[in-house]
Amino acid sequence: MPQSGTPTPAAGVTFGLFTPIVQPINLQAWEDIAGPDELASVAVSAEALGFDFVTVGDHAALAEDESAYYGSARFFDPVATIGFLAARTRRLRFATHVYQLPLRSPLITAKAFATLDVLSDGRIIAGFGVGRRPYEAQAARVRFAERGAVADEYLQAVLKLWSGQPASQQSRFVEMDGLVCRPRPVQRPRPPVWVGGDRFVGLRRALDLGDAWTPWALTPDQVAGFLARAAQHRGGLPPGFRVVVPIAPLGGRAPRGEPAPPRTTPGARAAQACLQLLKRWRLAGATDFIVDLPSPSQAALTEAMAWFSSDVLSHVEHTAPPDGAATPHP
Repeated sequence: MPQSGTPTPAAGVTFGLFTPIVQPINLQAWEDIAGPDELASVAVSAEALGFDFVTVGDHAALAEDESAYYGSARFFDPVATIGFLAARTRRLRFATHVYQLPLRSPLITAKAFATLDVLSDGRIIAGFGVGRRPYEAQAARVRFAERGAVADEYLQAVLKLWSGQPASQQSRFVEMDGLVCRPRPVQRPRPPVWVGGDRFVGLRRALDLGDAWTPWALTPDQVAGFLARAAQHRGGLPPGFRVVVPIAPLGGRAPRGEPAPPRTTPGARAAQACLQLLKRWRLAGATDFIVDLPSPSQAALTEAMAWFSSDVLSHVEHTAPPDGAATPHP
């Protein structure tokens, strides 16, 4: 096992797109009225341009005051959205970023993701998190202070249920005895599990139960520090462990409804700056990236996606999943 805080190098990196329309992060006017055709067009373009995956967030509802802060409460359901987009694409993968584990029974979560994995032919990335909004936990009758413990036990149960074999668990928040959940996911041994979180506990959960950690609002130095701390505690990081981080090479969007940062015009100078940013992140331990691009219009978004494909991806050791992304059955 490696003794450093840097994940084991993989054969290239993957790049996903922070999907517009489905989540009101710095929402543009065209997105708030966009329908299935516009959404499918974004996914089809992402696939054609070499992106490996697209992301879908998860908020069932926003509080009234927070909805006004965002400008919209228009979050699409991640399971329904992925099912729709999977039917319109062939290679593209789909990551929930992130699906809130404590809000739903692990039986519902296991069944939904397994079914998606079967119907998409193994193109699901199960990104899980605990949630940050007390009112969402309250609506689901989950104590906000206990949501981390709930998430841990629910994820343990989901992993057992994905085996397709009788699953049992007797713990504080889960009681099941000999339950069989089928169909099994197509991917073996299971879909990749990404765990979100900007605190060390999120990285701990990812190392204990998942395959990747996906922080959202940390700097390269902060990520490197967390990884070094984890490696010191554990005698190294597991081989193949991934660290997935967001980048906004043209300014992108802004989290939590804040004003968008200044936008950079696509071109050679922006591409060089992006390549330097990727290098810095790679040195900090990042293995994969979610690309956040500005979308003042759908045409401008498509232009930015094409720029990233031609001017950035072509200069990176980029590993796209093979056709028919599912891992073969044993």
